[in-house]
Amino acid sequence: MKRPQQHGITALELLVTMAIAAILLATAVPSFKNYSWNLRMRTAMDVLQTDLNLARSRAISHNIQTIICPATDASDCSGESNWQQGWIVFADLNGDRHKQEGEPLLKHAGAVELLTINSSRSRNHLRFFPNGTAPGSNISILFCDSRGAEKAAAIAVSNSGRIRQQTNSSKTNANCP
Repeated sequence: MKRPQQHGITALELLVTMAIAAILLATAVPSFKNYSWNLRMRTAMDVLQTDLNLARSRAISHNIQTIICPATDASDCSGESNWQQGWIVFADLNGDRHKQEGEPLLKHAGAVELLTINSSRSRNHLRFFPNGTAPGSNISILFCDSRGAEKAAAIAVSNSGRIRQQTNSSKTNANCP
């Protein structure tokens, strides 16, 4: 009499497979977490840089002063130097650096989670003139997360209006908590 052929796996085979899967998972999770933090930081930086470019190009193309500033809602600038609560871009028709009712709102960006985004206290808004320049001192907007100062990054805007991202430099991590 023939015995029926068994189809299945043994407990030992299952144990070895689970051990290999656990080792692979243990090595992949920290890398994925770091990738996730880097992606969050890069996305926030790209959104702000895009909005800075919007403000500058709008100032040039429409020959009008344009402001980008931290804001918690679309009504006016917050007057603070922290950008993680959001920001607005608007055409400053009367040149007072505050959004009035008749001035067009070009963009309102919402809050950014799990990051701190700060500029110096003296630069709580950015103004672009019709020639594309950003008067005042150069500004760096610093991006920090829970990983600490060594993973910080910044967006720098020069007086000439040049906007660029900085990562892993001594300037970017100097003021990160």
